[in-house]
Amino acid sequence: MKAIALLSLVALPLLAGTVHASERATVCAKYAVNYGWSSGYKVEATIARGNELNQSTHTLNYNGLSTYVVIFWAQDQASVIEMSFPYLGPVEQEGTDQEGKRWTVAKSNFCM
Repeated sequence: MKAIALLSLVALPLLAGTVHASERATVCAKYAVNYGWSSGYKVEATIARGNELNQSTHTLNYNGLSTYVVIFWAQDQASVIEMSFPYLGPVEQEGTDQEGKRWTVAKSNFCM
């Protein structure tokens, strides 16, 4: 994946569950390609508020009121997607990662 945003290692406590309001969920994620969407990726993701990410990363890089979906693809590589709606459910909704790439994400065990 070329649209991978690097997330600071200090965010690892987020994965360990030290940020209690965050949530781990299976999601189906697709990114925008040309005139459509990529195939879906069924992955485990962390869903967190921006203020939680700011605390975990010791930065102010995230909108404190926004909901983010963080997908770790490999060590030190993650897509951090700011969602356009504060609640992530089974219906696809759009978001944008730190590189400006558009995504659709839904909580789902089914992914095409």
